[in-house]
Amino acid sequence: TGPVHPEFEDVPIPIYLPFGIFPLAQGRRSGILPPQLTFTQQFGIGLEGIGYYKVINDYFDAKIWADLYSYGSWRLNLSPTYRKRYRYSGGFTLSLQNTKFAFKGDPDYSVTKSFFITWNHSMDSKARPGVTFSANVQAGSSKYLTLVPNGALVNTSTGTGFANGNNNIQPINFTNQLNSSISWQKQFIGKPFSLSVNANHNQNTQTGIINLNLPDIAFVMNTIYPFQPKEFVGQSKWYEKLGIGYTGNVKSQ
Repeated sequence: TGPVHPEFEDVPIPIYLPFGIFPLAQGRRSGILPPQLTFTQQFGIGLEGIGYYKVINDYFDAKIWADLYSYGSWRLNLSPTYRKRYRYSGGFTLSLQNTKFAFKGDPDYSVTKSFFITWNHSMDSKARPGVTFSANVQAGSSKYLTLVPNGALVNTSTGTGFANGNNNIQPINFTNQLNSSISWQKQFIGKPFSLSVNANHNQNTQTGIINLNLPDIAFVMNTIYPFQPKEFVGQSKWYEKLGIGYTGNVKSQ
């Protein structure tokens, strides 16, 4: 730039600079994630969201951050994301939590270790015509959500804890039902066949009951008319109206 007249809080400073150089770089950049200072009655003073964001390449990046509390509890999070334009996109998060209540020697002292996993994946419909794949997974220890500090919030896109101040967050302490689904479907182009493979999971964090459907396979052949001619001449015969179809299911619970 040319001559620069700095200002502080919109107040001009009686200093003039002959020129200014601002090295601006395009694209994403790796860097440190600043923490948020919090305080909870159960865990004491905490630093939430301290970590590092790493750009690996144009298609892949990762974020690792931690929540540390003065009473000894901590939470470590790893969240890589991936994307390829016109093909697919998704993200994975693993959260490990170590929760301490009271102090050693106290009658109510306890240490609980828990974990939480999320995975979301979406596939562009034009990437492979006739094939779709999607995943939305939320699973982990039944006690994980109940042990998240009251001040800690969750990233709604992944369902895992994240530092205060994120624009896409909401409390999760009252969530007691987790659901997951993974689906792969294929429509055989030009043929009457279709195949779908699904996996489903639901978990009650209060009762600890987990229901898992894996695999859930369905094979369908649409109705075909083997005796029907390609071109109709006159009135159709009775046997030309005979059709056959098939549906097969395999399910494990």
